[in-house]
Amino acid sequence: MSSTRCLNVTPRAGHLGAEVRGPDLRQPLDAERLNDLHRLLDEHLVLIFPDQHLDDAQQLAFAASFGDPYIHPIGRTLGRTEAGCERIVDDVEHPPYQDKWHTDVSWDPEPPTHGTLRPICLPARGGDTMWASMYAAYDALSPTMQVLIEPLEALHTMGSATSFITKTGGDVVARTLEKFPGTVHPVVGVHPATGRPYLNVNREFTESIVGLEPDESRALLGFLTTHATQPNFCLRHSWSLGEVAIWDERCTQHFAVADYLPERREIARVAVRETPLD
Repeated sequence: MSSTRCLNVTPRAGHLGAEVRGPDLRQPLDAERLNDLHRLLDEHLVLIFPDQHLDDAQQLAFAASFGDPYIHPIGRTLGRTEAGCERIVDDVEHPPYQDKWHTDVSWDPEPPTHGTLRPICLPARGGDTMWASMYAAYDALSPTMQVLIEPLEALHTMGSATSFITKTGGDVVARTLEKFPGTVHPVVGVHPATGRPYLNVNREFTESIVGLEPDESRALLGFLTTHATQPNFCLRHSWSLGEVAIWDERCTQHFAVADYLPERREIARVAVRETPLD
């Protein structure tokens, strides 16, 4: 355990994740404390704060300390102009759809840079969330593979959209696809704060490698997405009420384990996009 200006920090896994005790996230954070948390997030990628018991407004304010509020493309299609705490409700009538490795909304040209989650209702057991470090995934590739993929770009799309259709309806998804048909991102990203390279493809939303034949693209993407989420690079977290977590979307992927039906799981989510430095 380490201590940074009255913060007790306990790393959780080999490549990412830390539990942070000390700050009261219900109150505004001063510049010094915010700087500490930004530094810790750059180091650990995922921070989990126990015993905070935030409400919606407090979670929004905490998330806004890391960037501008992000509205999901589907929300924008529906005319939303203000971000809020999105409720992810999973039960028998609303089956889980986040049980796939992904980076949130990578099919947006300007996706969120940070996500936050706060449990509202938890099943008696199960319902964990897993994160994987894309720094570790990139670092574990052979130097030859790193050189091969460094100049490549990949097309990200909404994918099959089945889960979105189930949650919001086909008409809304069709209108969203008209506005957001897909976007291209580098296969290897470079984090603006740390300067570290990370693997920037995911199984859910990365459709193809630009410039490769379909068979070549499928083979390379299949290898990279399987490699990226191997257990050696992962943190698995079992939730408790009162917690809030924040993670860096750019250099991680995550997976919501769907092992609790017919029980209910409800999570409040807020995403933000960090303003790039000039």
